[in-house]
Amino acid sequence: MVADTRSGPTAGSAEIPAAALFDRLLALDTHRQDEDRLNLLDWVMSLPDDLDPARAARAVLDYQSGSPGPTLSAPLHQLLDVVSQFSLSRLARYASERRRSRFHHHPAFGESLT
Repeated sequence: MVADTRSGPTAGSAEIPAAALFDRLLALDTHRQDEDRLNLLDWVMSLPDDLDPARAARAVLDYQSGSPGPTLSAPLHQLLDVVSQFSLSRLARYASERRRSRFHHHPAFGESLT
């Protein structure tokens, strides 16, 4: 469930304060135009530790689609959509695959990486 109130529950609860997250991202988008990747990185890094960036991104996208107010720039919206597709469980699978492959012999190197 997505909360659209600024005084909503904490990020660790079942609801996400979508309006506040949207406002933060919109402020970055307005302040640093044409720096979409930097704005997104700044926003993700400012999220509480217990809030999955994919869930936060989805909440912001849902909030924006239901709100008649200002909108994010198209490039930032596209980046946010990509982030929304990579949940922590999906990223964990990628991380474990990368760790396993790092300890195996890689053909580009003359020796094992271990």
